[in-house]
Amino acid sequence: PRPSGSSSAIVTPSSASLQNAILASGLLYEDGPSILVDVGTNGEIILKHGQHILGCATAAGPAFEGAGLNCGVRAGDGAISHVRMSSAPPQVSVDLIGPPGVEPIGLCGSAYIDFLAEARRTGLLGAAGRFDRQAFGQSGRLIERSHGDAVFRVAHGQGNRDIVISEADVARLLTAKAAIAAGILTLLDRAGLKPSDIKTVYLAGGFGTHTNPRQAIACGLLPGFDPGQVRPVGNTALAGAYVALLDSGAMDEIGWVGERIKVIELNLDPEFEGRFIDELMLPEPG
Repeated sequence: PRPSGSSSAIVTPSSASLQNAILASGLLYEDGPSILVDVGTNGEIILKHGQHILGCATAAGPAFEGAGLNCGVRAGDGAISHVRMSSAPPQVSVDLIGPPGVEPIGLCGSAYIDFLAEARRTGLLGAAGRFDRQAFGQSGRLIERSHGDAVFRVAHGQGNRDIVISEADVARLLTAKAAIAAGILTLLDRAGLKPSDIKTVYLAGGFGTHTNPRQAIACGLLPGFDPGQVRPVGNTALAGAYVALLDSGAMDEIGWVGERIKVIELNLDPEFEGRFIDELMLPEPG
C-alpha cells in the first residue's frame, strides 16, 4: 500500500530517474529508515524516514567510472573487477571480467574500491592516501616516477604494459568517495539519524551491484555502516522505467514519489564542506 500523507513537490532534472529508483528498489515500502545510493558522476542519494523522503546529488566526478585515472577503464572484457592484497611483502591477486585467458587492460570502479580498502588495511596507504614506502620493502611493486608521483603496480597487462595506480589516482578516488560519503552523512543529519539506525542501504547502478559492500565500508564510501545493512539492487532507474511500461498503475506511484521528495542543496548546507574534508581521509582499518 502507498504510504499516506502529502507534501509540496520539489523537482530537479534528475528526479525522474530517482523516482524510478525509489519504486524499483522497494525503498518506498520499507518499514525502517532506508537509504538508496547510486554511485556515479552525479552520485544520487535518497533517504526515506517515515513519511519523509530526502534526496541530494553530489558532484563525485567520473573517477569510479575510470575516467582521468592512469589505468581506469569501464567494466568490460579485460577489466580488473576485484583486487585482494596481502602484506610483508605486498602480494596482489585480481579477478578479471571476460573469458578464461583474457589479459588485463585496466581497472574498473569496483577494483578501485577494493584497492583503497586493501591498501589501507595492509598499511600500504596512509590515512591521507599517500604510499608508505617502507611498507613495500623490496617487493618491486612501488615504482617511483621522475616527476615524483609514485605508482603501485597491480598487474602486468596486455601489450607488455603495467597496470598501475598512482598517488594522483588515489587523490581523485578519495575526492569522489568523500563527496558520496558527505552527502550520505548530510541526509542522515537532516533526519536526526546515525548509520546504525538505517535498516537497509540500497546500492544501485551497475557499479554498485558489483562493489563489495565490506570494501565500500572499509574505504569510507559508505561511512559507519555494516555489511549486513547493504543490499545491491542493480540499475533501479532502468528497472523502474520497465515497471512503468508494463504497469500503468506504477505511474501513480512514481508521481506520488515526485511529490514527496525534498531535495537538499548540499552547497547550501553549512556543514557539508566540513564533512567533505573529513571524508577525504581513509578510515582506520577495522
